[in-house]
Amino acid sequence: MLQRVQKVSLEHLKLRLEVLLRFFSRRRGFWLRCILCWAIGCLALSNDEINAYDQRFQLRGDQKASSQIVLITIRQSDFAAIYESRTNFLDNMSEVTDITDSFFWNKQIWSELLLRILRQNPRSVGVTLYFGDNVGTVRLSPEEQKLFLDSRVVWASTTNSLERVLTPVFSNRDHTNLGNNEVRRDEDGVVRRVFPQRSEMPHLVEMVTHKKFPTQQAGLPINYRGSSRVFTQYTLSEIMYDEVPSNAFADKIVLIGAETSSSPTYMTPVGTLSRTEILAHATDTVLGNKWIKRLPFWWYASGFFVLMLIAVFLITTYPQSVALFFILWMGTLLAALSAWVFDSFYFWSPAFSPFVLLGASWIIFIGYQATKIEKKNFRLQQEQQYLQELEQLKNNFVSLISHDLKTPIAKIQAIVDRLMTQHQDSELNQDLRSLRLYGDELNRYIQSILKVLRVESRDFKINTDVGDINEVIEEALHSLRPLAREKNIAIHTSLEPMFSLEFDTTLIKEVVINLIENAVKYTPAGGRIEVISHESDDLVHVIVKDTGEGIKPEDMEKVWGKFTRGSDQDLRTKGTGLGLYLVKYFIELHGGKVKMESTVGHGTTVSFTLPLDTEYDTETETEVLA
Repeated sequence: MLQRVQKVSLEHLKLRLEVLLRFFSRRRGFWLRCILCWAIGCLALSNDEINAYDQRFQLRGDQKASSQIVLITIRQSDFAAIYESRTNFLDNMSEVTDITDSFFWNKQIWSELLLRILRQNPRSVGVTLYFGDNVGTVRLSPEEQKLFLDSRVVWASTTNSLERVLTPVFSNRDHTNLGNNEVRRDEDGVVRRVFPQRSEMPHLVEMVTHKKFPTQQAGLPINYRGSSRVFTQYTLSEIMYDEVPSNAFADKIVLIGAETSSSPTYMTPVGTLSRTEILAHATDTVLGNKWIKRLPFWWYASGFFVLMLIAVFLITTYPQSVALFFILWMGTLLAALSAWVFDSFYFWSPAFSPFVLLGASWIIFIGYQATKIEKKNFRLQQEQQYLQELEQLKNNFVSLISHDLKTPIAKIQAIVDRLMTQHQDSELNQDLRSLRLYGDELNRYIQSILKVLRVESRDFKINTDVGDINEVIEEALHSLRPLAREKNIAIHTSLEPMFSLEFDTTLIKEVVINLIENAVKYTPAGGRIEVISHESDDLVHVIVKDTGEGIKPEDMEKVWGKFTRGSDQDLRTKGTGLGLYLVKYFIELHGGKVKMESTVGHGTTVSFTLPLDTEYDTETETEVLA
C-alpha cells in the first residue's frame, strides 16, 4: 500500500514537472530575456564593490563626526628655531627636502606638550609619529619618565620592509602603551580600509578607543565623515601659547601628528588627508560603531530578480511612456533610498547597478514588445487579406445570385402581365395583381442589394455633373406621386430657386426617392408630406417632413445601419433596411451631412446638405469607402 502511494505521488510530481516544463518551453523567449536582464544586473552588482563607497562619500559631503576626537598638528615652522640653532646650512626651512618623524623630536617640547594635554585629563592620547631608533638614546628623568609612560599615552609603532615590528623608545615592559600606525593604500593608491594587526601589536586606533575591530578580516572600510574640517584641530603653537580652551582635551581622544615629507598626504575617497586625519576617521568609525554593513551577494541578486520582474511587468503591461515614467521613478527612488540608508544606518545597498538592470530590462523588452507587435501586425495583415478575400467571395456570390434572380423575376412579371390582360374581368385578376406587386417588391429588394454591393466596391467612383437639385426633386416626386395618391397623402413642395451645382445626379436622385418613399410608406392615409429646398451658408438644404408615427429615440442611430429598421416596424411595414444606409452613404460621398429629427406621434423630418463648393476633399471619399 505504501509503495502504491509513493508511486502515485511520484507520478503526480512528474506530471507537474512536465506541465511546468511545457509552460516554460512555450515562453522560453520571454524567460531567456528575463535571465539575460538579471545576469546583466548581477554582473553590474559584482563590479559595484568597495570602491563604490567613494562616490557615496563624495556625494554626501561633510557629515557630523564625533566631538570626542581632537587633532593636534605639529608644523615644520614650530621646530624651525631649534634647527636654526643646531645647523649652519638651514637658512630657510623651505629648503628642507627630507622631513621624517625624527625631525619633530625634542624632549623639552614634547614634555611640555604632554604635560599641558594630560593636565586636562584626556581619555587617551595617540602619538602617530614614530620615535624609535631614529631619535637615538633618550634619557629621561623620573618626572619625565612618569610623563612619557603615562597609561593614557599611546605611542606609535611601525613595521619595516621585512614585516618586523619596530617599537618606540617609550614602550613599557608589557608594550601595552603601543599601537601600530600603519596606513595601507589599495592598488590604485587610495586609502579606503584599515587593517587589523597581530594580537601582540594592536592597531593604534584600537588602543586609543579601547575597542577591538569587529573582525580580523583583511581590511575594514573606513566610514569617512568628510574632509579634515570635520574634526576639531589645534596646532602646537596654539597649545604652547595657551590659545586653546581650558577643557579642549578633557575626556577626549587626542591624536598628535605632524607635517612630514616621509609621510606625505594620502589619497582618500574624500580628498587628500594626512596619516593622522585618516586615523581620526578610523577612530570615529570605531567609536560610533559606524562600520559599513552589507548583505551577502545572493541577497542582492534575489532583490534584483524581483526588481527585474517588476520592470518587465510594467514594460509588457503599460504603454511605453507610462512604463518609462515608472521605471525612472523606481530607479530614482532606489538611489535616494540607498543614499539615505547609507548615511543614516551605514548600510550599503547598490545604487548604480539597479539603474543598469532597469536600463537593460527596458532596452531588451522594448525590443521584445516591438517584435510581438510586428508579429501581431503580420497576423492582422494576413487576417485582413483573408477577410477581404472572404468579403469579395460573399459579394460575388450575392451579386451572382441577384443577377440570376433578375431574369426569372422578369419572366414571371411578363407572364403575369399577359395573364392580367387576358383575364381582366375574372376573379383571377386580383390575385394576378397581388402577384405582380410581390414581384415588384422582390425586384426592389434585389436592386437594393445590388446597389449596396456596387457602392461598397473599392473601384466605385461618383460621376459629378452640373445640375439643378430642384429638377432632381421634381423627377423623384413625379415617380412617387401615384404611390402617395393611393394612400390619399398630400405632397407639398417649397423649392427655392437656386444656381446649379455639381453632384452625381443618379445618386442624389436615389437619395431623394428613398427619403420621399420612406415618408409615404410610414405616413398613414390622409397624411401630409412636405419637401423643402433652400440655400444658406454655402450649403444646399433639402428637407423632407412627414406626419407619420415617428421614430423612438433609442432607434434614431440604429436606423442608419445596414439591414436595420425601427424596432416596431418589422411586422407593420416591409423593407430591406437599406434605404437610409444608402442615403447617408451617398450624401457623405458628396461631402454633405444627413440629419434626422423625430417625435413619436408627430412625424419625422429628414434633411441633408450639399456643399456649393464642389471641390470637396477626396480624402473624405476614401474614408467613406473604407
